[in-house]
Amino acid sequence: MTLSGAIYNGKTKIKNIIFDWGGVITDLHFDRAKKAFIDLGLHIFDESVPHDPNDDLFIPFEVGKITPQQFRDRVKTMTSNTVTDEMIDNAWNSLLGELPEVRWNILQEVRKNYRTFLLSNTNGIHLPFYSKYIKDKYGVDGYESVFEKTYYSYELQLRKPNADIFNYLIKDAGIHPAESLFIDDFIENIDTARLLGFHTIQMKKPLSLTDVFIS
Repeated sequence: MTLSGAIYNGKTKIKNIIFDWGGVITDLHFDRAKKAFIDLGLHIFDESVPHDPNDDLFIPFEVGKITPQQFRDRVKTMTSNTVTDEMIDNAWNSLLGELPEVRWNILQEVRKNYRTFLLSNTNGIHLPFYSKYIKDKYGVDGYESVFEKTYYSYELQLRKPNADIFNYLIKDAGIHPAESLFIDDFIENIDTARLLGFHTIQMKKPLSLTDVFIS
């Protein structure tokens, strides 16, 4: 499986592909998560919150500055309702969509022709939840089975769109941006990647992985 010439028509031969997770491999349901938090008495979530540099809840959690339990405890202070850790986790995980078999198969096939990596802003609640989902659905331990290496913001204490997380991946993986394609849904992340010399595709509906790759 290779890149579709209709989507990527660059002259440079691509050797490496870096995928974002949410919004590329799985859909993100911002409205669903917003409603779930409102149901807990919490008006703290909307599509812009995780990318607001002044945010003092989601951003510290994404870069591993606070633990999952500290995140839950902070959330509890923001509502007069009695909420449990499980209720908070369920609300937060409602953001994450399904991983259709067609996309899972694409990830497995693409790695036969390219070095593939995952670069995701995520956290210590989402990743264990989704690793279990993948284990239950596909019988393997998370994304590690379909990528050469995974890079998660909360483990590295770095996050997109900052250049430092891209530079970390470049050095750690030993890749050249000019030979690499970065696929992400947020334009801020795409802009940084372009400045660093990556080829890019912004995953914006109705575009999906089934359009980007062909057999």
